[in-house]
Amino acid sequence: MTDDNEILQELKKRPEEGARLLVGAYGRRLYAAAMRMCRNETDAEDLVARTLARVAQCADSFKGESGFFTWQCSIMANFLKMDLRRKGANALVFPEKLPEMADERPSPAESAECADDAREVRAAVAALPLRLRITVEFFYFGGMPVPSIAKSLGEPEGTVYYWLHEAKKAIREKILERCQGNSPFAHQNLCRGKKP
Repeated sequence: MTDDNEILQELKKRPEEGARLLVGAYGRRLYAAAMRMCRNETDAEDLVARTLARVAQCADSFKGESGFFTWQCSIMANFLKMDLRRKGANALVFPEKLPEMADERPSPAESAECADDAREVRAAVAALPLRLRITVEFFYFGGMPVPSIAKSLGEPEGTVYYWLHEAKKAIREKILERCQGNSPFAHQNLCRGKKP
């Protein structure tokens, strides 16, 4: 695996080679994060392309105060915020059907039950306001620690903890709301009080 310092040095010395290393090392991770935030392939691809281009252009300004990936996520989050301000709240298109996630479980019945639970959680996350959705994406799906998320978003750590709390509360309420209705998921683990 390519070292971050090597990528930064290559971006300074040989920009084309550095860009190739940057995309190879971080392209998939950034795309996965962008897809979960945008829920739209075109917007996610555009967001990642602009983020990687900005990282390549501004490699000299990386001070190392945060992790290299954290810095890239902050650039991506800033682009997303700018897009929303420019285009308005309805800038991103959210598909009706969420993409399936591979689920390896011992039996088909357990696999089906877990897939239904995962769909419920993904739908609840997709319904969150953008600031909460970004925070959940970075923390739970991206594995970023709260201090890194706070730096990426330019917010105090306490605010990020609060947003995580609010997001968990909103997800829980959304799932319970569906379970209490005549939802086809009423028999699932999530509706029986088990934690996701």
